[in-house]
Amino acid sequence: MTKDSNVTAANTTLLTAQEAADYLRIPIGSLYVRISKKQLPCTRLGRLLRFKKSELDRLLAANRSAVEEADPADTQKAV
Repeated sequence: MTKDSNVTAANTTLLTAQEAADYLRIPIGSLYVRISKKQLPCTRLGRLLRFKKSELDRLLAANRSAVEEADPADTQKAV
């Protein structure tokens, strides 16, 4: 297997619903709520749901940058 095929295989890693919830560290119920609100990308294979790990990573990165850019003064007010 070449280096390029390893990268492709790693980018297409599919997770089950439970694995995705564990990876995101959220309850499985919250995962299903986010799916129903179309806040979480998934692929349906018949009755089964699968999640691309690369898409979950992208989602986490997008949310992380939004939090890091938040005004620290606003965070202090919430405490």
